Amino acid sequence: MSFTDEIHDLTSVDDADFVCARCDDPLCEERMVYLSSRPCPELADSYAAVTKAYCPDCIAGIGMLAFTAEARAHAPGPLE
Repeated sequence: MSFTDEIHDLTSVDDADFVCARCDDPLCEERMVYLSSRPCPELADSYAAVTKAYCPDCIAGIGMLAFTAEARAHAPGPLE
């Protein structure tokens, strides 16, 4: 049995209410990471705010290795 098989055995599909938005694997509450995006006021008519659930492995895979649990008030500037 591989490590991946062991992980899938720990969380049955019946127990998972959510799946990762990137890999479609079932997510348990303890391993779920939410990413949210809200368009700036100038683009609010063209784009909607979104929140999606991801597994930690996919968060690392898309380059979000360091992120904060707090919402940011603005986009980082060149010196931040």
